[in-house]
Amino acid sequence: MSDKTTANLPKALFILRWSIFLFLVPWVMEKFTEPETTAKIFAHFYKIDNLPVAGSYAVGGLWAALLLAFVLGFKKRFSYGLVALFHGVATLTSIHYMLPFLETYNHLFLAAIPTLGGMILLYILREHDTIGTMEK
Repeated sequence: MSDKTTANLPKALFILRWSIFLFLVPWVMEKFTEPETTAKIFAHFYKIDNLPVAGSYAVGGLWAALLLAFVLGFKKRFSYGLVALFHGVATLTSIHYMLPFLETYNHLFLAAIPTLGGMILLYILREHDTIGTMEK
């Protein structure tokens, strides 16, 4: 790797980490501001019916803690890995919305694919993500 690439890699990973964080924040906030929407999503995508409001708040609280650890670069192997894993599961559960030959196709769901790629990339290169992290 060239010296310039080595010097720029932490900057690029910082931008990627914050972009992923900003992408996920609305979904975390929704758990608190629209718990009924969260219940519908859990019923439709994860086959978990009748999620109570407290359940939405609990999921939101856990996601908020994980996302905070993620954006601060705390326990990178754990936080980056879980964010990628959870987003990967969510992406797989909505795959039928990403296939253009199906009636359920919705091109907006395709944004999940490059986002997942970015999450996996950040996980693989986590040791080089050193700007603004709690672990160097």
